[in-house]
Amino acid sequence: MNFVFFSAQYLPTVGGVERYTYNLAWNLIKKGHSVLVITSSLENQPEYECDNNGIKIYRMPVLWFMNNRFPVPVRLPQWKKTIKNIFSQSIDFAVIQTRFYPSSIIAGYMCRKNSVPAMVIEHGSAYLIRNGLVGGLGKFYEHVAAWLMKKNCKNFYGVSLACNQWLKNFGICSKGCIYNAVDVRQLQQKADIAQGEISAKWSFDDGVNICFTGRFIKEKGVVSLAAAFARLNSAFPNTRLFMVGDGPLFEQVKSMDVPNLVLTGRLDHEQTLAVVKNCDIFCLPTYSEGFSTAVLEAAALNTMIITTPTGGSTQLIKDNSCGIIIPSMSEDDIYNALEYALENPDFVIRRANNAYSSLCENFTWDKVSEVFLEECEKII
Repeated sequence: MNFVFFSAQYLPTVGGVERYTYNLAWNLIKKGHSVLVITSSLENQPEYECDNNGIKIYRMPVLWFMNNRFPVPVRLPQWKKTIKNIFSQSIDFAVIQTRFYPSSIIAGYMCRKNSVPAMVIEHGSAYLIRNGLVGGLGKFYEHVAAWLMKKNCKNFYGVSLACNQWLKNFGICSKGCIYNAVDVRQLQQKADIAQGEISAKWSFDDGVNICFTGRFIKEKGVVSLAAAFARLNSAFPNTRLFMVGDGPLFEQVKSMDVPNLVLTGRLDHEQTLAVVKNCDIFCLPTYSEGFSTAVLEAAALNTMIITTPTGGSTQLIKDNSCGIIIPSMSEDDIYNALEYALENPDFVIRRANNAYSSLCENFTWDKVSEVFLEECEKII
């Protein structure tokens, strides 16, 4: 089959949706299908390329808003012409990543107009902006966007059960889950590639190592995590926190001057995985996730997870048997979970092993891509 993926953001931009799109596309190619991706333009990236795996990538003109998190299409005639030309190449199925991007609305309209069967895959479980006047306007926009998507596409799926529940806020009944997933062996190999480089920069041999990976934004709870760790320092002086990434709140966290806090800045994927593999605990106190790729990667690398009951985390971490689910992203909740983990090292090891087993049984790309193809056949 010939697939087209509409993804508002894509590699080399680093994020969960980007890696989800890439991994599903790559697994489809391995199964003998062809895939092209329509995404947003990026500085210093070509308008068209075919990567080493055979994924064709079209980057369309956009303007970026919200700290480069929200692309808005420009030169719409070019968008329509390009999509129309692609659809003339015997496209069998379209995949639209998330319901609220303007490019997703364009994709839904073009799919309906050209009679191309499609599904929308939802990656969120909360509003993009939650508070204040801007939050109110954002919620209004998301409902309008969902209404437009429903007019053009009837097939909605989530990357977790939480996403499916979230879609009900927009009057959308999901048809099922196309779970987020990982390739366990590939992740372990990537981590090993960067092991020497990471070990030369930082020592992980002494004490307990905790890590966070992701953008330094409010939704990820980075300030609360740094504050909670600061409180732990006196009782656990041989513990370090590695925070990998960058973003708007990076300088604020840096200014907190927390002892034993290592701010690595942005690392490439292999280096990030090597840090996670070398750590004992992975902590992600987030409130806005569909099914965090970072959480799945931590499980694949046998690092115990502390996170909130957001997105698909509770499907991987059931009844705290595979990690710790904290009630909220508050400083106190983070502190209590970290303190318990540091006082109970055997607990940490057992939960990491259980999470790894749960991951291998349910959330690998080989299994998820088969479910995806079965759902495509039903829609077609």
